[in-house]
Amino acid sequence: MSWIAYVIAVLLFLLLIVSHEFGHFATAKLCGVKVNEFSVGMGPLILHKTKGETEYSLRAFPIGGFCRLEGEDGDSEDSRAFSKAVWWKKVIILAAGAFMNIILALIIMTMLYTWAGSLSTTIDKVMDGSPALEAGVQSGDVILAVNGTETPEWSDVVNNINLGGNEAVLTVKRGSETIQIISPTYVNEDGRNVIGITCRLQHNVFTAFRYSLDVTKDFMLSMRDFFVQLFTGKASSDDVVGVVGMVSMIGQSAQTGIANVIFLMCIISLNLGIINLLPLPALDGGRILFVFIRAVFRGKISDAAESYVHAAGMILLMALMVFLVFNDTLRLFGK
Repeated sequence: MSWIAYVIAVLLFLLLIVSHEFGHFATAKLCGVKVNEFSVGMGPLILHKTKGETEYSLRAFPIGGFCRLEGEDGDSEDSRAFSKAVWWKKVIILAAGAFMNIILALIIMTMLYTWAGSLSTTIDKVMDGSPALEAGVQSGDVILAVNGTETPEWSDVVNNINLGGNEAVLTVKRGSETIQIISPTYVNEDGRNVIGITCRLQHNVFTAFRYSLDVTKDFMLSMRDFFVQLFTGKASSDDVVGVVGMVSMIGQSAQTGIANVIFLMCIISLNLGIINLLPLPALDGGRILFVFIRAVFRGKISDAAESYVHAAGMILLMALMVFLVFNDTLRLFGK
């Protein structure tokens, strides 16, 4: 993997982290909570500028970022501290980072699908000498049904032609007319029944957004299945990657085309959003859980007690990150 691919990978990963922190930053500002610092990068300070009550900083290591809220650990007398905000404002601020990752993924995927185009049920080409051409199928025909079964997606058209055997009965819309065409099929190199047609790509933002929602839903279901496997002991450490693994994946995709990089970035953004909503200490989801618990058991759980729980969770999270970096590095070098 070239150094340029590594640079692209690091910058894209940084974009995902910064967008997450920007979600916290923007909602905190809107909710009237004081933001002490918004940082791009981690580690030693390189540049900084204070505007109003907030310090904006650039730090040495482009592996993350953070949004430091006044009183986020409960130790503040400021009336605008996070710890003194009403419970629903806390939930909004805490959830905003993860939702920013999910929204970012949806927006970028929608733009990607709109640019690349998505499959439609409109016929683009009818192959020379194909059964479809002989039967009278024309470019521009819209396939409504195959063998009496409606085909809202191109995959439905392909599957129903394949399942129909030696013949496909097409219901098509041609101009203002709806007609039926009976076409013989032939078996292609993949062993499927086809009639010799291709579909037209549509560059429609609404269709692209629907595709993006489908991808997001499928990914969330896959994540659910993964966590089930993880907690039942059926998943191994090779199924989990950390920062190094993510950067490596993006870098490898950078060598196969920008579209692959963008799509992988969207998947990682979804991953970051979903992981951060898990109800575990130190994660945003764990902090949200404590907001609800403390709203129910008023005064019975102190700020200090919650801080200890999140501190313990952070230690475990850092240990996991170190393990994943070690594991990713071994995998990267093929050991």
